[in-house]
Amino acid sequence: MDATLKRITDFTCALDYGDLPAATVHECKRRVLDTLACALGGFAAPPSRIARAIAGRATSKRPARIIGTLEASTPELAAFANGVMMRYLDLNDATGSGGGHPSDMFAALFAAADATRTDGKTFIAAAVAAYELYLGFFRTIQIRDRGWDHVVYTALGSAAGAAKIMGLDRAQTANALALSLTPNMALEVARRGELSMWKGCAGGNAARNALFAAQLAQEGMTGPGIVFEGENGVMTVVGQFEWPPLGEKARPYRLGDSRLKLYPCVYPGQSPVEATLAIRSQMDARDIEAIEVRTYRSAWYEAGSEPIKWTPTTRETADHSIPYLVCAALLDGKIDAASFAPERIADPALRALMQKLRVVHDPELDPLQPEKNPCRLTITLKNGAKKLSSVDYAKGHAMNPPSDQELEAKLAGLNNGVLSSAQLTELKDLCWRLETIDDVGALISATRMNQA
Repeated sequence: MDATLKRITDFTCALDYGDLPAATVHECKRRVLDTLACALGGFAAPPSRIARAIAGRATSKRPARIIGTLEASTPELAAFANGVMMRYLDLNDATGSGGGHPSDMFAALFAAADATRTDGKTFIAAAVAAYELYLGFFRTIQIRDRGWDHVVYTALGSAAGAAKIMGLDRAQTANALALSLTPNMALEVARRGELSMWKGCAGGNAARNALFAAQLAQEGMTGPGIVFEGENGVMTVVGQFEWPPLGEKARPYRLGDSRLKLYPCVYPGQSPVEATLAIRSQMDARDIEAIEVRTYRSAWYEAGSEPIKWTPTTRETADHSIPYLVCAALLDGKIDAASFAPERIADPALRALMQKLRVVHDPELDPLQPEKNPCRLTITLKNGAKKLSSVDYAKGHAMNPPSDQELEAKLAGLNNGVLSSAQLTELKDLCWRLETIDDVGALISATRMNQA
């Protein structure tokens, strides 16, 4: 076993609920509630229906259930179906600097927990371990600069969390981690050009693959013990790195570092949307001559460097387009699920306004990353007046966090009639007392649709 694999395996196996400070436990519960809210909001989406249809074809001697319908499937296909729902709206938590969405991992953790009737304390410890590996990997190296998708982080962290939930021993955990990466190095092409449905499905697929890796390891399947440092291992592919400190020794657990979202769009769009809404009332969109959005490199690269971002035709491309997001916010005074209806995306007035906008990579903003996610917005009016707006910490950032009540409001707002008022109350209660429940499957049970 290479040194990197040994280190993260030892950490995963050793972490116990009793090691966790109350603040970390609370932040975990906030992310559980937030992620379930996103799943309810994404329930009716076309990719979610596709994923549920696939999952519905399979049965298992040790099943896991699908959020909303409570239909049983294999744990790995339930993870995929639930993960697609969690991710579809692009409203679940994010790293904020091109590192993806750690809460995608809850797809694997919920499926593993539902299949094994895992208690809340074990689940929380597994989630903290998963986040620690995901965010540690991300902070160590930006794999997207090497052509690999950020769901590689998802696969590794999900495997760690699933291994803890399933009670894997040290050798099995190491094999699960190795098997999560070796066959599953996903390509960054999923997030370039005109974006397809797969943009919102890749995280659920990584969770599925990770859970399958843990299942294989549990049955005795071995993976390469030199997956990181060996010839043609991860470090050959993405470059040399040294894993940062794990746990509370040098800094708080990383779970609290992930950024929650209030707008259903790519994280680099959160600050531009917030900056736009802050000054929208100061002008009439018909009087705008030009719009300039200055931002950091990864934001520009992901959401403002390609011509397609000025002519999106899919929801997936529009919610990853700074030009679209800023102009829709200017015209509508909001960004929500309705912002990405096909007729809104195709609106001629919106398209015309987008042609007045340019996105600029400002190298002076790069050093502010990753702690800040800066945006500098300048709107020039036809009379020469300029309206300025600046955001470093969009609402949801660890330095500007939403309250528990705002997260509950997010759950209510995304429910779309899937759950009754009484069911929403029950689901919130279960989330806030997660550490006390004997079977995390109760959270899945609480999502049963009214019509189901």
